[in-house]
Amino acid sequence: MTAADFTPTKFHTADDKAWFANALLKFLADDCPRSGFIDRLYVRLSNSFGHIAHYDKHQFFEHFFPDSERRIAFLEETLQWPCYGSAEFTFCDVEMLVQSRITMVNLLAIVKAQRDSDVARRERGLLERLKAKYEPSLRPDTRSDLTAPATAPTAVLRQGSLFDFSE
Repeated sequence: MTAADFTPTKFHTADDKAWFANALLKFLADDCPRSGFIDRLYVRLSNSFGHIAHYDKHQFFEHFFPDSERRIAFLEETLQWPCYGSAEFTFCDVEMLVQSRITMVNLLAIVKAQRDSDVARRERGLLERLKAKYEPSLRPDTRSDLTAPATAPTAVLRQGSLFDFSE
């Protein structure tokens, strides 16, 4: 995007708006790296799309970007923002253009698919670990009587009370 795509405000040039739009879209396209979340991007983003500062840049990043679930929340909030104001006074023109680009490339669906893939990968890994623990394969030299599943103890176990001195 270029400055020609935006209307300057009293305090920000059209180049400032173009920089923000491009920096935000690059940050999102690069999968939100911490190194890409620079101060200038944070300051503008914390004042756009209805977001708040979250105390500082680090808390803002931790709230929205460390994993796919939080990136999904960020994208949903960003896409639902109604872009109030007039372009000669606000960054609403930038917000609308960023929303349209996010929608056009279907970024929300892509991040949701990444999240689903990550969850499936973690769950398959957990399943393999649990199967290895509870369904170990038998070596040829093991006895068949060891294959019976472990049973729970028949005695009722009770955690002692700190104030029960009768035991």
